[in-house]
Amino acid sequence: MPRATKEKSKKTNKKANKNKKINEVQNTKDNNKFSFDDEIVIGLRQINPEPINNEKNKNKKTNSKKSEKTSGKKIKKTYSDNKRNSKNKKKKKKSQDEYYRMDNINQEDINQENIVRGKTQKNYNEPKKQNKKLTKKQELQRKRRKFVFRIVKWLMLLGIIIGGIIFALLSPIFNIKEISVSGNAQISSQTIISLSSLTIDQNIFNFRTSEIVDNIKENAYIDSVKVSRKFPDTVDIEVEERVTTFMLVYGNAYVYINNQGYILEITSEKGDHPILTRFKTPTNQLVAGNRLTEEDLEKLNDVLKIMEATSSGENKIENLITEINISDSSNYILTLSKEKKQVYLGDVTDLSTKVLWLNQFIEREKKNEGIIYLNMNLNEDMPYFRESV
Repeated sequence: MPRATKEKSKKTNKKANKNKKINEVQNTKDNNKFSFDDEIVIGLRQINPEPINNEKNKNKKTNSKKSEKTSGKKIKKTYSDNKRNSKNKKKKKKSQDEYYRMDNINQEDINQENIVRGKTQKNYNEPKKQNKKLTKKQELQRKRRKFVFRIVKWLMLLGIIIGGIIFALLSPIFNIKEISVSGNAQISSQTIISLSSLTIDQNIFNFRTSEIVDNIKENAYIDSVKVSRKFPDTVDIEVEERVTTFMLVYGNAYVYINNQGYILEITSEKGDHPILTRFKTPTNQLVAGNRLTEEDLEKLNDVLKIMEATSSGENKIENLITEINISDSSNYILTLSKEKKQVYLGDVTDLSTKVLWLNQFIEREKKNEGIIYLNMNLNEDMPYFRESV
């Protein structure tokens, strides 16, 4: 072969070797680049890797073709190959940028969904906190500290309570300065205060309300008592009294009783109340605070019905009744002292009709003294008046 052709062939071989080395360097760079196909990314959706694989196959084909044809090509072809490689690099960069953008968009959607569901996005790169387990000694020490703390806390509370009680009992701020009484009419306030055993300058905490109530209820006129403290130095006593409605004759004295049959008082003064005679309660039981016997209580209920019937209507004769004989429940005898008449009323049946007849006899026989007989069946017999001689 001629010398010139040998030199040309040597130059072309050198150029081909150079192109091979350039392609090998580019391939190694491309292989060292980050690929999403080879890596596992947590929390990202997988995108079809077809464009990247196609581009890799194309690059391999072009590289193989170049390696086969480099021996017979000129400098212009190497220049065109470099241009193609740069274009492929740009395409790869664009595809990777698009891939990153798609991943960012998907990640934002996932975060928004988690926020809507009330979930917080966990950072998977952060290391998890490990729960430190305590030893047995440390656990015992912790329990002892808790136990001691509780004891100290309760002792402090107990000390505060005891201190407050001592202060309340010893402080003159809580000494009684006033005792007020309300609801009393027949019994004086001073009598009620003396019954209560309360004194001025006594500590307001130094008594029991139940004891005060029992003390005041020793008086038969007191039906109910309510005691209340008004801090810092006042005690209120509210009472409800029993009212005298009838009297019993006991020797030369009179026994006051109320509607419930309670004996309120024994006195020599005659009050303005109807007298119940011929009662069955033993005289030794006629003590203030006691009640009548069951038999007398039943008759007392009938007497209350009679008094109610005579107090209603146009002509009220309740105030005319001065005495009621309750010895026989089938025939109650009323005494009208001002009218100088007695009424044999009978039992408590048909009281409204009997009261109408009684009013007629009182008006008709106003000036006459005698007995009105109403102890009969008024549907069959006529009541009548018998004048006394």
